[in-house]
Amino acid sequence: MNKTINMIKRNTAMLMMAVAVMGGFASCEEHSDEYDSSLKVGNILLSDNSIVSPQGFDKERHKAVGVIFYANRDTALVVSTQELGNYAYADSLGIVGSVDSDSRTLCGAENTAALLVSEIPTPAAEAVASFRSPIVNWVLPSAGELRALSSMLCVVERSMEIVGGEPFADVQYVSSTQDGSTSESEQMYYLSVALRNGFVTSTIKTTPGRVRPVLRIR
Repeated sequence: MNKTINMIKRNTAMLMMAVAVMGGFASCEEHSDEYDSSLKVGNILLSDNSIVSPQGFDKERHKAVGVIFYANRDTALVVSTQELGNYAYADSLGIVGSVDSDSRTLCGAENTAALLVSEIPTPAAEAVASFRSPIVNWVLPSAGELRALSSMLCVVERSMEIVGGEPFADVQYVSSTQDGSTSESEQMYYLSVALRNGFVTSTIKTTPGRVRPVLRIR
């Protein structure tokens, strides 16, 4: 009888030890999440160029400028915490040279550079270029980048809420991508994207849409 009782006690002690060890592992994982500074979707870009997880963000010590919405190896795309308002793709119709027309390409930086040197005034790109932020090099996102943001919007929005970023609007957002389906459409239309569902629409270039800057970091 005593032998049985001792065995039960010993098994109970071993079980409690296993639970304690597992609890220790769990607390370590939580601790590492808090200080996760990797290029991970949902992590936050701070004004000093450092990265912090939502769990590690401190409103008293940190100033957030954006949230990562796409990451691939050592490259990530960040969306700004701020909306810039409504701007047209262009002041008049016409083809802007060197602008990619593929709705899947992640090329906001290249497209924005082309828009800014165009002979046709491009208010949306100019608004992004004049955006005042502790971090520079913000661009007008391509349609592919806005679609990537749309696919991870639920994750990004949780981080935006934590840092106090401006909410995304239920409207079409201006991309830096022209509609290249035909030469006529390339002259008349750009691609706008609804972030809630990723829906891409051909929009007259002089029609204003919502603008939200993005940034590529490495």
